[in-house]
Amino acid sequence: MFDIVLSKGPKTAISYEGYAFEPNAETWKISHEHKLGLKWVQQLLATELSGSFLKVLEHYAIKYSASHTKNMSSRFQHFALERYQTTGQYLLNISAEALIGYRSALNRENEWYLGALRGFLRAWMDLGYSGLEENVPSLLDRWRIRGNIKGRAVQTLSPLGGPLSDLEFQALHGRLIDEFEKGVINIEDCALIKIFMATGRRPAQLADLKVKDFIDVQSQGGLKECLLNVPRRKQRGCHWREQFRPFAMNEEIGSLIVRVIEEHKARLFASCDISSVTNFEEFPLFPKWSAIKALTDRSQKNIEILIKGPHFHSITDDLRYRMDTIISSLNVHSERTGKRLRVFPTRLRRTLATRAAREGFGELIIAELQDHTDTQNARIYTENVPEHVDAINEAIARQLAPLAQAFAGVVIAKESDAIRGDDLTSRVRCESGSVGTCGHHGFCGALAPIACYTCRNFQPWVDGPHEVVLSSLIAERDRILEITKDKVMASVNDRTIIAVTQVIQICEQHRAAKDNEVSHG
Repeated sequence: MFDIVLSKGPKTAISYEGYAFEPNAETWKISHEHKLGLKWVQQLLATELSGSFLKVLEHYAIKYSASHTKNMSSRFQHFALERYQTTGQYLLNISAEALIGYRSALNRENEWYLGALRGFLRAWMDLGYSGLEENVPSLLDRWRIRGNIKGRAVQTLSPLGGPLSDLEFQALHGRLIDEFEKGVINIEDCALIKIFMATGRRPAQLADLKVKDFIDVQSQGGLKECLLNVPRRKQRGCHWREQFRPFAMNEEIGSLIVRVIEEHKARLFASCDISSVTNFEEFPLFPKWSAIKALTDRSQKNIEILIKGPHFHSITDDLRYRMDTIISSLNVHSERTGKRLRVFPTRLRRTLATRAAREGFGELIIAELQDHTDTQNARIYTENVPEHVDAINEAIARQLAPLAQAFAGVVIAKESDAIRGDDLTSRVRCESGSVGTCGHHGFCGALAPIACYTCRNFQPWVDGPHEVVLSSLIAERDRILEITKDKVMASVNDRTIIAVTQVIQICEQHRAAKDNEVSHG
């Protein structure tokens, strides 16, 4: 825990996460990223009731996590506001009548609000503060309140909130890499999204990461092993960065993280006009640079102290907004909706768990992947096991091609129009001849022509034998499916199939336009 400077005033309290706040103030800062705005208390509650409520809330702020405390405050505010809108009066006390009226105003989607409120009111009773009528405890004990609806987006494979399809996931990753290689996305943003996609961790957990949580070692066999020790969140009784769960990273992401750390180190020293920090390993992996900029006039000693705590860390909302901004800029479209792909952290968590369930992993593994303590949420994946990897044939590919936008290059009329068109070594060949030109000047170890159709440097020719490539890919898909009976393995080139189909359609349009010019000439 990390204490901050005590607030001025006659009385202060220390939150569960070590932050001082005034119980009588309109705003409580109870953690690095949580503030409680309590101006509404005077607007909705009578004076005596507001005093009791704030005492109970203070108890929560001291004994429980900031997120749990904020949730309790929000649930009680919703109850008080609903009552005020119904009666037009301050809430004088908490009566059975008020609770019954509140329950009738809730629907199946938000009935769980009352379950959270019940826990808060029981704590209120146990603490002995005034404001509750005598019949409230017996009413709460009699009620059976249904919990939050779990798994609907997963079970229905919602194209807006459910797990991403394989084509959507591949399109998102492919566009991210393309934009990074073009310099549109910087290395820290690229690493952030790749870690989100690989781990399915919550933004709050990535915001808590420090440099020392990345472990990069060389094994005896010469292999490089990378681990990310991810801090746990939402664990009852767990303080900031008190519990961790390791996650293995592939070498590609590991290399990105190494470069990000090196850039952070250089930028920190330049920003603070210092030559070194002895405990740089305590520096956040995703820092809040505005907080660092504000401290440039402080001594190195203060930086050494502050770097150990959460002061320089991004807050959850910052990372969530940053992720949304990055993915929106990629402009990836869904083949299921034809519209821009909606991606948020929960969708990536659902995608990771869905892919694991489809591969046959059980509840314990999925709970581990999602950093859950129990398996109750993991069951929605293993019970449903959605199979949205349908066989891609030519007819389906033609329907999906305009929506998926898997082809990233440019179709050219003739070889001489291509970048490197005068270089015979740039030709991309298949078994029936050349299909286009590679516009990349460096070395490429990708398998041609399969990998070329989803590459932005590929320039297919209008008269290239693309139909041959398509037939070969579909035949190979069917062959793998027949041998393995594994749809996931057979679908490995589905996005390429769609990209080739898109090229064929563009070529047909080019030829049709040319024929039209000739007929009207």
